Amino acid sequence: MLDPVILFICFVAQAVFVAAEPIQVSIPSTPPSRNIVGQNFLGISLELSFMDEYFGNDTSTIPPTVINYLSALRTRVGDNPLRLRIGGNSMDSSVYVPDQGSPMTQLIAGSANANNQPVNYGPFLWDVLDKVASDIGGAAYLIGLSLLDPNNTNVPVLAGAAQEKLGANLDGFLLGNEPDLYTSHLNRPNIANYTTSIYMDEFREVSNHLTSTSAGDILDKHNIGGPTICCSWNLDALLDDGYVSEFGNILKYVSLQHYPQNNCFGSYEYEIPYYVQHSNVVELAAWQESGISKALTTNRVIMSEFNSASCGGIPGISDTFAVGSLWTLDYALQLASVGYSAAYLHTRERGITYNLFAPPEGPNGNPGPWVTNPPFYALLVVAEALRSKNGSIVADLNIKGSMNNINATVGGYAVYDAASSIVQQLVLFNYANVSSSANSSETFVIPANVFSSTASKTVTIKYLMAQDMQEKSNIAWGGQTFANVGDGKLILANATWAPPNKQVDCSNGCSISVPAPGAAVVFAGGPPENKASSTNNTGGNSNTKIGNAQVRSATTLSVFFSVTTVLVLFTSSNW
Repeated sequence: MLDPVILFICFVAQAVFVAAEPIQVSIPSTPPSRNIVGQNFLGISLELSFMDEYFGNDTSTIPPTVINYLSALRTRVGDNPLRLRIGGNSMDSSVYVPDQGSPMTQLIAGSANANNQPVNYGPFLWDVLDKVASDIGGAAYLIGLSLLDPNNTNVPVLAGAAQEKLGANLDGFLLGNEPDLYTSHLNRPNIANYTTSIYMDEFREVSNHLTSTSAGDILDKHNIGGPTICCSWNLDALLDDGYVSEFGNILKYVSLQHYPQNNCFGSYEYEIPYYVQHSNVVELAAWQESGISKALTTNRVIMSEFNSASCGGIPGISDTFAVGSLWTLDYALQLASVGYSAAYLHTRERGITYNLFAPPEGPNGNPGPWVTNPPFYALLVVAEALRSKNGSIVADLNIKGSMNNINATVGGYAVYDAASSIVQQLVLFNYANVSSSANSSETFVIPANVFSSTASKTVTIKYLMAQDMQEKSNIAWGGQTFANVGDGKLILANATWAPPNKQVDCSNGCSISVPAPGAAVVFAGGPPENKASSTNNTGGNSNTKIGNAQVRSATTLSVFFSVTTVLVLFTSSNW
């Protein structure tokens, strides 16, 4: 009779094998769409009222750390400028003061509520934005213009000043912010039913004011965005009413804003499980699907503001690895796959749970350590995942039916070069609700001939990982982290929850292991070569060989410590 211990080990080994059955990944030989996006697809949306908290009061007080953060993104978007949108509710309700000096924004006393805090602001804002663009090597700004008062003669003054100062760094203007909420927000008290027809009349009136500014006729530049609706109106109906047919000659973007839920009244519907279910990401990105299809025949569509929950996010949800990092990455790629040209992740004042990073307390521009939050990592990963000199086309691979299967804990995308239609990158998700210390992983089997025959036989794998779904700080991308770093510069993680880059021979197909919880990006053309800047810690790659040896050792050792793995795999429930 066999020793009971041996029998138990055999049972464990068999259980691990069954639980970790490899997933065969089917990858189309050509992309299913022609929606081309750049590496700078995912940008940052900044609430006007609190620009000073992140950028200081004037050009002399811009914190070096925020430049480090933005440079880390700029170096990853190739030759494209970094997308930055300045707007929000406060942009619609704030007042531009042409002769205002420092500080560049000043709260208007007595007129604020928690989710709309108007300010007076002046030309120092444009000076700061212009210097930031210069410091990081290029920015593309979307600037909000108010539609609250169609008779406001201040709007063309603002637009002209911004155009003159920002020049080539100005991507465009968004005219109005969430007009479909003007009624519920009491912004049209004398109109019982603020219809799309009335909205279009006001849009026409304000845009006509832009024909005469200090920078000339703004409309000649064809860089206006709208309608920037979020909630109550149907884009399909608005287009049928003639929005694009009337304004198409001045529109650069058809803009939308949308959140999966709100926390505006102290209650919310979804917990973490909602966000780590890939089919929910697919459903969310299909919002306004019919209208988007119509708009794409003539215009580019952008998501000018989004995050995990409106009105500032949800503590313990928005600020976790599961939602801030993984969900943001998944949702951004899904938006790219369904027709969007760009998307902007929103950030507000200090203390808001979905923010990208947190400046130190004290006066604006105050020296001190900053804190990097989970959403910022998603920006890094998206930029690298969309690497291509010719633009990228993103396709959902529907792994294990994940686009519709509510029980799927995996997901994935293929990223094709827009010119050659050859797969450049793969992005693979493992949403299993376990701790990284459980050594649980999914193996994705990539067939032969997926990548170009002229590419290197070896692919590089970079991991986005954390200790567990609820983690807020100990997060790593490519073995590097911002944890316990206050200057916005990545450092080598040297932690079990931060696997380093790995190389695999994929000339005849290969198996890619993705630990849980986490995501992996497979690079066919070798590791990303981000442009050198003060923000990049280049020492991380020099440790790859050592790190790979550690990964191999950990994989071997996990067989001997698989009791924990088995218990977690067989007893854990999905989020």
